[in-house]
Amino acid sequence: MRNLTALILAIGIGFTGCGGGSSRIPTEISFYENLDLARTAAAKAKKPMIIQFYAGWSAYSDTLEKITFADSIVISLSKDILFVRIDSEKDTAIAGKFAIAGYPTVVVTKPDGTEIDRILGYLPPNEFYNQIQLYLQGKEILGDYLTRLEDEPDNPEYLMLIGEKYAGRSDWTNAIEFYNRVLQLDQDNRRGLGSRALAAICDVHARSQNYQAALEIANELIRRYPTSPEAENALALTGFFTAQSGDNKNAAAIYRTYLQQFPNGKSDWVLKRLADIEENL
Repeated sequence: MRNLTALILAIGIGFTGCGGGSSRIPTEISFYENLDLARTAAAKAKKPMIIQFYAGWSAYSDTLEKITFADSIVISLSKDILFVRIDSEKDTAIAGKFAIAGYPTVVVTKPDGTEIDRILGYLPPNEFYNQIQLYLQGKEILGDYLTRLEDEPDNPEYLMLIGEKYAGRSDWTNAIEFYNRVLQLDQDNRRGLGSRALAAICDVHARSQNYQAALEIANELIRRYPTSPEAENALALTGFFTAQSGDNKNAAAIYRTYLQQFPNGKSDWVLKRLADIEENL
C-alpha cells in the first residue's frame, strides 16, 4: 500500500505545472552548497527547501546520498523543492544554528526558511518521499502532535513522539520533560513505553555528554524493566558510560557480563570496546 501511495504521488508530481512551465521531472538532484544562496532562490521561487546535514564519517549519510537521493521518486521532488547539502564538519556554525544532533539530519523548511520539521537518520526512498509529503501538508510535525495533545493530554504515544521531536532539535530539557510524562503514564511498562522512555532519557544524557546521568538512568532501566528489549542495550551502555568516567576495570567487568548474558547481542561492538580497555589495562 505504501509503494502504491508513493507511485500515485509521483504521478501527481509529474503533471504539476502543466499549462505553466515545463512538467519535465529532473533526472538527478541539483544541490545548493550555499545556504544563503538557497534561501534567496527559495524565497524568489516560493519553493520549500530540503536541507541535508551530513558528515563524511557517517555511513548512513553516504547511504542516504547513494540510495535515497539517487532514486527517481525522490529526484522528482526537486522539481518543486530546492535541495541543499551542508557538510557539518566544515559549516559548523550552520550545523550549530540548526542544533543538529546526529547524521544524517534532513531539515524541511518553508520558502522563507522557517523549519517545518526534520528527518533523523536514514530512510529508504519511498518512506523518505512520503514523509516529505506529510510534512509539507503539516502532518506528523511537532506542531501537529502538540495540537493533537490538546485533545488527548494523556496520550503516551503523542508524548513520546513529541519528546523525540524535541530530542531531534537538541532541546534536551523539553525532551526529558515529555519522556518523563510517558514514564509516569506507563510505569508498569504494559505498553512497552516506560522502558522506551527511560532509554530515550538515557540517550539524551549521552548525547549531551552527561555520562554520569546516563549511567544512572541505564542502571534504573535495568532495575525497573530487566526483561524489556531496552535492558540489553542498557547493560552494554553501562560499560561504555563507566569507561567514560575513567573506571576501566569495572567497565571491562560489565562488558564481560554482557557477553555472558547476551552472546548473540551487540557482541562485535562490546568485544571491540573490551579489547580497547584490556589493551590500556
